[in-house]
Amino acid sequence: MCFLSPKYAVYLFFNSLLIYIAGSYVSRDEKNRKLFLQLSLFWLIGNLCIFKYINFMLDALSRLGISLPFMNETTFSKIIMPLGMSYVIFRLIHYIVEIYRKTLPEHTFWDLALYTFFFPTFLAGPVDRFQKVQPQTAGCKSFDSSDFNYGLFRMISGMIKKFVVADSIKKYIMPLLLSPQDVSPLLVTLSVYGLAIQIYMDFSGYTDMALGVSRLFGYKIVENFNNPYLKKNIALFWRNWHMSVYSFIRDYFFFPFFGYRASQAKIYIGIFSTMVIFMLWHEGSLPFLLLGVYHGSGLLIWQFFQEIKKKHAKIRKLVDNPYAVPFSTFITFTFVSFGYILFAFDMSTVKAIVYQII
Repeated sequence: MCFLSPKYAVYLFFNSLLIYIAGSYVSRDEKNRKLFLQLSLFWLIGNLCIFKYINFMLDALSRLGISLPFMNETTFSKIIMPLGMSYVIFRLIHYIVEIYRKTLPEHTFWDLALYTFFFPTFLAGPVDRFQKVQPQTAGCKSFDSSDFNYGLFRMISGMIKKFVVADSIKKYIMPLLLSPQDVSPLLVTLSVYGLAIQIYMDFSGYTDMALGVSRLFGYKIVENFNNPYLKKNIALFWRNWHMSVYSFIRDYFFFPFFGYRASQAKIYIGIFSTMVIFMLWHEGSLPFLLLGVYHGSGLLIWQFFQEIKKKHAKIRKLVDNPYAVPFSTFITFTFVSFGYILFAFDMSTVKAIVYQII
């Protein structure tokens, strides 16, 4: 990134330095520590919104027929988000909040810089916590052959997932899904399932490579996937898919604003809002907004069903039966698989896929 866009590298480095300085005030200025925390969060979230969502918001205004004075004079499409900025902002938010909570060990600015710009996980995670990474930096040890061997194994397995399995599946299923009217409903359905497998292999393959490279340098980074497609409900799926970011949004958005001892209605609103935020974090676009609504609605239905299950022993006995697990797992996998087409294709193609299947 430094060679491709030095100005953005300097800008992100400046953000890290600014938050480190703010953190020093938060840690020692008892009177104004909350103010420094709020200003830091406002700065970080504002940066992310400007770079990531300005085009999405202006496009939405344009679709509504609302014209702002500066829209014709400024080309906002020229505002390109720096590589890895989402993950940098997440790490810095985590850092300043944990400084405020007084949970971080003694460290220097260079510890923060290394944590923020750790290149194996810079572009697509996982997002580890500072409390886990900094001690590994402080306790840097000599070369360990077991770390090297394991790191090499994870890199190779990730390359096989990404470049052999995922790319091969994509090559066969994309032509079918782009022209669903030309093939049978069964083949379209199987291609939707294939798309789900392709996306998992692609993303988890990158994660394996990131974890492998990290291990080559002696760092044990948090896992990002735990067999998500083998989970029996949508809540368990999300607890095991992109776990580092999901847990981040849960800990720094859901619990502070909605969780703990909230009312049932507030919990429902929180679940739905968290999923929409989680999807828009990936990309500020209508497809990801729809995907957030899709999965948010799925989680609400699941949560509502849990309330019904508590009140009816017969339903609880039927659903909690071990023999029902394969069926519920398949239903969850189907629900997740059909969600992928919302961001993988334009709406006309999505409609054609759905019409061909039903």
